[in-house]
Amino acid sequence: MDAVIDTNVILHGRNTVDIEKMFTVPEVEDEVKSSEAKSRMQNLDLRVQRPSKDSLKRVKKESNKINSPTSETDEKLVALSLTLGKTLLTDDKAMQNLALRLEIDFSGYMEDKISETREWKKVCVNCGNEVSSPPCPRCGHQNLTRKTS
Repeated sequence: MDAVIDTNVILHGRNTVDIEKMFTVPEVEDEVKSSEAKSRMQNLDLRVQRPSKDSLKRVKKESNKINSPTSETDEKLVALSLTLGKTLLTDDKAMQNLALRLEIDFSGYMEDKISETREWKKVCVNCGNEVSSPPCPRCGHQNLTRKTS
């Protein structure tokens, strides 16, 4: 199998998934801090590239639509998988959720993959009011949290 891999696959690299070609984004290289993980990464046949602008735009649109808790790096990995038409290999459930919603092939690495999609609501941490962006129109608080709907 060819796969787009996230940082977790590099950090934990102890699974026996048979990956022929591995792809990732430059930001994943930046996330790898330990010398052990850096050494493991250097020993991989890892192709580092950026997703297409169209794929990234599509992923960001879907992420915003569902208030996904994914990071910018997560979204770039999902977009790279979309760009390349390769399996996304990750245990990150929010990334898997985006992949499932966008009909991108994905697999868990050390855990089972999800089978149902989720959406999140933005909620004021002070009063619990559902809001689209800070400040909360009810109490004026700036901090929001996400909860599944």
